[in-house]
Amino acid sequence: MECKISDRASAVLKAVVEGYIEKSEPIGAEVISSQYNFGLCAASIRNVLGDLESRGYLTQPHISAGRVPSDKGFRYYAQSLVERIELPENQARDIKRATVGDDFLELADFLGSVSRTLSNLSAQAGLAGVATSGSAPIRKVQFVKISNDMTLAVVVATNGEIQRYVIKTRDVFTQDVLDKITNYYNEKFTYLNLAQARRLLMKKLQREENCLDALRTAALEVAEKLVKQQQAAGAGKIYLDGASNLLNNTENPADLAGIKALFAAIDEKSMLAELLDDCLKSDGIYLVIGSESEIGELADYTVVAHPFSGLSGMAGAVGIIGNKRMNYGHVMALVAYTARSVSGRLTCQSIGEEN
Repeated sequence: MECKISDRASAVLKAVVEGYIEKSEPIGAEVISSQYNFGLCAASIRNVLGDLESRGYLTQPHISAGRVPSDKGFRYYAQSLVERIELPENQARDIKRATVGDDFLELADFLGSVSRTLSNLSAQAGLAGVATSGSAPIRKVQFVKISNDMTLAVVVATNGEIQRYVIKTRDVFTQDVLDKITNYYNEKFTYLNLAQARRLLMKKLQREENCLDALRTAALEVAEKLVKQQQAAGAGKIYLDGASNLLNNTENPADLAGIKALFAAIDEKSMLAELLDDCLKSDGIYLVIGSESEIGELADYTVVAHPFSGLSGMAGAVGIIGNKRMNYGHVMALVAYTARSVSGRLTCQSIGEEN
């Protein structure tokens, strides 16, 4: 766990983050000295900036420039320094209108209303969804050969849920190989869900580019097939609105390639399903900033989300995907209030799911 930084360093870091959020340019010691009454000269502030940079909270784009927050700096600010605010009354009313109205007979209409409202109030992309079957952590799995290229996968989750998938593999696996894959999964991936198991396998193989480990390669192929089926089953229950806001908030033309990749991932819904599954493990605000994400397309963005619950074990999350330079206090208040409102509606009154 990251050690708490001193009050002086915290004040300087807060000034840099908030200045960068407002101006989108590096913040130097002279600017901080002139705009904040810290009782420090520019030289002293420069020393604090250097210390924060050496500890990974700030970066310096050019040797003659000021500093900008790193992902680590943004996280410390969001978790420890940002001022907690109450949501403005008009925005609270908008959320209540989106979650408590009597117009929602179907879950799809309800979640769509929530995601649109989050997008409109944040000027970022709004997300709302319910968990897919199979999103709970794995307790054990078993793979059984059906034919040369067909395998039955039985996945038992920690919540007792049992899912069966018939997958078509590229390679022909004998039952002996499938037994080895079964043992490998049960040894390495217990208490991870399928999406997390796949990401861990990919990382292992990427770290060992010359690795010819047939077992791990086969396990990754099986994981890819399983996750694709699982996410296809739940893709229709995830709603994202306002993706165009991400484009509107982009100031650097060089970022357009990253936005294009993000849009492609959003269209496939697989990224959103992974986000949802990860958020469900949080007790409150779920925060992922830039490079912290295991989803490559989110490396330039911040995700702020919050889980919700409903009748009959229903679980899901609401969230906002946006520029790292977002107003963290407002966005966290918005997401937390929305999650409470959604839970309240889904707990006191069920909304039908489309078949």
